[in-house]
Amino acid sequence: MKIDDNIADWFRVCVMAAVCCLALFGINECAEAGKKEREQWVKDNPVESAKDSCISKVRGSRPACWTEGDWIEFCKHVECKQR
Repeated sequence: MKIDDNIADWFRVCVMAAVCCLALFGINECAEAGKKEREQWVKDNPVESAKDSCISKVRGSRPACWTEGDWIEFCKHVECKQR
């Protein structure tokens, strides 16, 4: 019994589609697990998570990204509360 070429091609397409779906499902599951861990870390460490996003000059202008020197310069111009 010989398999028709059309059936063989259809079978190959179905196998490739199934493999792609399984790969996407696996990638999604890994991403979801990492996302939940990251959200928990952000809740536990809000200051560190804010500093993690100081990757550009524009984002670095936020107070969470300031250095000690930035704070000293800022306090020269405004009244800062001492802790």
